[in-house]
Amino acid sequence: MKQKSIIIIGGGIGGIVTARDLRKHIGSQHKIILIDRHSYHAFQPSFLWVVIGWRTPAVIIKPFTSLEKYGIEFHQADVISIEKNDKLIVTDQGNFHFDYLVIALGADNDLPEGISENIRANTFYTFEGAVELSKVVPTFPGGKIEISQSDEDIKYPFAPFDAAFLLSSFYQKRGIGDVEIIINSPNQEPLPFASAEINLHLRKLLDEHHINFLSDSHLNKKQNGQHSSILIQKKSSSQDISIYIPSMKPPDALRTSNMLDESGWIKVNKRTLQTDFDNIYAIGDCIGIKMENGKLMPKAGIFANNQAEVVAYNISQELEKNSDRKEFSGYGFFFVETGNGRASYIHGNLTTDTKSKLSWTDPNVTLHWSKVVLEKYWLWRWL
Repeated sequence: MKQKSIIIIGGGIGGIVTARDLRKHIGSQHKIILIDRHSYHAFQPSFLWVVIGWRTPAVIIKPFTSLEKYGIEFHQADVISIEKNDKLIVTDQGNFHFDYLVIALGADNDLPEGISENIRANTFYTFEGAVELSKVVPTFPGGKIEISQSDEDIKYPFAPFDAAFLLSSFYQKRGIGDVEIIINSPNQEPLPFASAEINLHLRKLLDEHHINFLSDSHLNKKQNGQHSSILIQKKSSSQDISIYIPSMKPPDALRTSNMLDESGWIKVNKRTLQTDFDNIYAIGDCIGIKMENGKLMPKAGIFANNQAEVVAYNISQELEKNSDRKEFSGYGFFFVETGNGRASYIHGNLTTDTKSKLSWTDPNVTLHWSKVVLEKYWLWRWL
């Protein structure tokens, strides 16, 4: 069989799992190339642990060159465009031809413009932001911490609550009691895709930790696809911390690709992750899969991981001319850090009626350590 070139663009969770699983399935016969703008992978689920000092930045980053020992070719380059008809990836470092393409570019952060200069703004949604925030948090003497969600749909919608609980616990342990934590959200409920029962559990925990959840707090709105800041300009103590949860936008290379649907994300078959174009798949945060209630499935690393396994297996079967295929089930699980060494657990299938299919487990120590083990295993297993 003639050697095929399989290119994965994007080195997040989905991209790495795709590359590694492909090599496992197809052996050394075909070429696997991973392209990312960075030289390293930063494990996003641990960004908040960097913020509160549970992890040093060096612990959660791994160089992409470590993939070379598995026969995976890595190129650091910024993807400029996807030429589907010519089967070319155009980058700032040259062009790459593909026989199969897996798009795992994720979603870019879109921080609102017009934030008052007198408000100290931070975000833990980027590696650099988490590192900077880790310098601010330990020296905070007390006051107000506002965690502000700038859009209804955000990457990993559990993160604002993780942050609030972890920061509350962090300062309680240090005897700094004069800390007011507020979550500003444009949503009516903390988790709009979840059932009333799960939202009740979460609201109860917020109340127990004296965390104020302010619904219908619109910090930023979109007009014609562009962000129009409607931030309330206010006087804020120089000691206060404002943590911003950015909205999302597709990477520039995708916005000119003619692959996006009305949702603003790549259209795929929700079971196979195949796009409308032959031999081109897309996974993770850059795709839009609708749930039965009409809303888009939340974006989270667990989905990218599971989708990557499906795509890698199916490409390998196609190369071997086999008919066997896997399908993405829509199942996901999420740990919600609740502070004091505990975590709760939400799991279920999000491609069916999410209002009745998600389950909640109350916080306990075992669940927190399960998340720790998962982090250690993932970094060891895949990189």
